[in-house]
Amino acid sequence: MRLTDVNSIKEALLEGKVVRIYHSGERNPKISEILEIARKKGVPIYRKDGERFSAEVSPIKYADFEFIVKKALTGGSFILFLDNVVDQRNIGACIRTAEFFGAAGVVLPKRRGGSIQEGAVKASAGAVFHIPIARVENFASAIKKLKKLGFTTLAADLDGEDLEAVSLLLPAAVVIGGEDRGVSRPVKKQCDFVVKIPGVGKVNSLNLSVAAGIFLYTLSRQKY
Repeated sequence: MRLTDVNSIKEALLEGKVVRIYHSGERNPKISEILEIARKKGVPIYRKDGERFSAEVSPIKYADFEFIVKKALTGGSFILFLDNVVDQRNIGACIRTAEFFGAAGVVLPKRRGGSIQEGAVKASAGAVFHIPIARVENFASAIKKLKKLGFTTLAADLDGEDLEAVSLLLPAAVVIGGEDRGVSRPVKKQCDFVVKIPGVGKVNSLNLSVAAGIFLYTLSRQKY
């Protein structure tokens, strides 16, 4: 994967994910800092006139779902599921939010947008390198498994009950759906609660990454 966002490159470099760096010789404080870190870490730097500052990074290594589950159980934490979310910027923004609020991990489907590309890395501000991300074949089966382990499971949907009316106990899992398709019916059927964020404006919904932030903040208050 080739990254061009300097903040993402720095985070990848600090986590030992950068294979090599390309630049034209142009300098600014951020680029100079990255190049200095790269030299200390022994990362090859290639200079070529007209070359855009970029870095080649190792492919994202996905975590085992069981690892994230154990982490949530041990820490009394929560997990974010992204169902039918295909926009890389939304995926990245949600991962950034999950990492910020201390989620045990993020779960993506193996299909329907279940991958991390450069757009998600940039939107996450490098958070993809700091939080476990797993991919599973079947969200409904995964949620069913979590319920048996004592997780409170929530699906976000405009037709749900108010979030404030639901008793949230940790560990928990929250499923956020894509803006076009939302959370799939089999997944909603498996969840303990289908909930919405109450609002008073004329617009009846929020961007999914904003909604994810509200849900995860609410869950984090139960932990911290």
